[in-house]
Amino acid sequence: MNIIRIFASDARRIWTNVVALVVILGLAVIPSLYAWFNILSNWDPYGEKATSNLKVAVVSEDEGTEIDGVDLNIGTIVINNLKENKSIDWQFSKRSVDAVEGVTSGKYYAALVIDKNFSKDMLSFIGGDTINPKIHYYENEKLNAIAPKITGKVKITVQNEVNAAFVGTLTEGVLTVSKYAAMNNNGETDLTAGAVDRLKTLDGDMTVCVTILDSYISLTETSENLMKAAGKVSNEMSEMIATAGALSTTAQTTVNAADQTLGTTSDMVVITMSNTENKLAALKTTIDSAMDTENDTVQYSSSQMDALISVADGIIQETETSIKDYVDTSEDLKDKNQKVVDSYAVLKGDMSKLEGSINTLNSDSKALADSINADIDNLISEIDALMKTYVNTVKPSITNSINSVRSSLLTVQKLVGDSTDSISNLSAVLGSYPDMMGMGKEKLQDSKAKVLEMQGKLEDLISKMDSLDENEQYKMLIKLLEKDPDTIADFISEPTEIKTIAVYKIKNNGSATAPFYITLSIWVGALILVAIIHTKIKDRSEFPRLKTFEEFFGRYLIFFAIGQIQTLITVFGALFYVGIQCKHGFLFWVACAFTSFVYTILLYALTYAFGAVGEAIAVVLMVIQVAGSGGTFPIEVLPKVFQVLYEYMPFNYSMNAIRECIGGMHGRDYAFYLTRLSIYIGVALLIGLILSIPLKRLNRKVEKMKEETGIMA
Repeated sequence: MNIIRIFASDARRIWTNVVALVVILGLAVIPSLYAWFNILSNWDPYGEKATSNLKVAVVSEDEGTEIDGVDLNIGTIVINNLKENKSIDWQFSKRSVDAVEGVTSGKYYAALVIDKNFSKDMLSFIGGDTINPKIHYYENEKLNAIAPKITGKVKITVQNEVNAAFVGTLTEGVLTVSKYAAMNNNGETDLTAGAVDRLKTLDGDMTVCVTILDSYISLTETSENLMKAAGKVSNEMSEMIATAGALSTTAQTTVNAADQTLGTTSDMVVITMSNTENKLAALKTTIDSAMDTENDTVQYSSSQMDALISVADGIIQETETSIKDYVDTSEDLKDKNQKVVDSYAVLKGDMSKLEGSINTLNSDSKALADSINADIDNLISEIDALMKTYVNTVKPSITNSINSVRSSLLTVQKLVGDSTDSISNLSAVLGSYPDMMGMGKEKLQDSKAKVLEMQGKLEDLISKMDSLDENEQYKMLIKLLEKDPDTIADFISEPTEIKTIAVYKIKNNGSATAPFYITLSIWVGALILVAIIHTKIKDRSEFPRLKTFEEFFGRYLIFFAIGQIQTLITVFGALFYVGIQCKHGFLFWVACAFTSFVYTILLYALTYAFGAVGEAIAVVLMVIQVAGSGGTFPIEVLPKVFQVLYEYMPFNYSMNAIRECIGGMHGRDYAFYLTRLSIYIGVALLIGLILSIPLKRLNRKVEKMKEETGIMA
């Protein structure tokens, strides 16, 4: 049979011709090299071992910020974290200009510059004016088409580092502060218990504030009354000491001192006690002036002595009023105050006895006057001791309470929602509490009303806080906060863990790209064959009565044989030299061998029917399939024209059949792809056996015209 004879003749010529044998061996090996080298070059370009060679500059110009006395520099945190990241060859530079210049010159593929206000902008939400922090990313897209895509991951890496650092740090800080939220033995939480305690402390401070304001209001009222009484008594005193002008001046000075008290800038209690001592000294002088030393008689009338006793009552009442709100705050103060009360009782008793001795000549009047003088001296001494005790013990406590109230006002404002103006006004009042008397009773009463209003709101809040532990949602929050802050911070900074479950796992990018490059190498092998080996038999005399189909299949067999040798070398090299992943080795070879059969007969038929034009068609088909068969990019992302042609490309079915062998089988897909691929065998036979007949004359003319050029074979 001529088909076998043609094949045998071709094989003998190759075997007996050294040059032909070498060429054929080259044809058998070259396609496999094409596949192997491309697979190896794409083995793992996105892995850490490969990407760690890409240089990317990083610069932090972050000046940091401060929050509640704690310095925070997120840029530094990011830099430190990146030093532990080995996926990129990070180049840490100190100046942004150097990093950018490195990208421009091609020294670096990319550069990241963290803005100087990065930390400040990151925390801008606290002030309510949110500013997005900036990281400037520079990349040199001229260096390589794929490198920017790989270094583009850097942006995501750094962004994740920033987000994790910020959220983790913030969450850990919040949860560390909230560790007091754990349930205590009383079934309450330290968080609510602490908050309630703080609120109750504020409530106590507000009560102290009310007490202080009440005290100053009372002092104001007392001073007003005393001023009226002093004004009336001063007239009688002037009459009583008409003969002692100097003493009268002293008494009037004492009265004037009481008037000036309203505008004093000193502590009212101390001033009141000091004035009391001065007034008692003036009273002592006045009583001395009422004695007739020659006759030992009292020169004042009974009504005048009553007035003096009233003045003494008013003087002591003023002291008692000023100190009454503080007596119970100290045992020592209480004891000193009692001594003042007792001393005055003795003085008042002696003054009453002196009143009974008016116009009486006896030695008792003289003794009573002397006793009164001693009583007054003793009373002044007791008041002085009372004043010192107040200054050394009570006044510091009041000052601390006032300061505590002032420092708590902002907290109270936030808790009860009071107005800023009222808070500011009250703070100003408390800040100058020794000057309160200068404000007047009405302003003091307004301040007191404002404090009482806030205190009422505060007590409502305390009541709500006391019932918070019974809230179910709050209990759930507490259960969360009882956990370790570090653990929760890590969780919140990266709340979602994506667990990848590979349905058809392929261990490296080289194995994933192997179907494309092996398919391409088989097509290239077939293309080289039709370019070097003639598809037509030049000397037909050896084969009498040679028919077209005999010529077609007879010569094709050498193409088929060499194509299978090419495929066998490529398959074995891919499996055992390159080491690609393959779950079904035998079926992998079957798919490649069948692909070689289809491609060789298709390209052989094109060349057999169209000659040199057929070779050109084969090249065009290869170019289209390389671009649009989905070998490197998903077909869905390619232009519409390739998506349409995709279904008609033999690469499509060859690659998918090989993928089934590498990644794993799915149903009957493997058989389906090979079946669809077999359609091109029919196309090849149609072209080679039918279409080639009417084209013979045309091909001869084309060949003749090529020879006439003198430069084309």
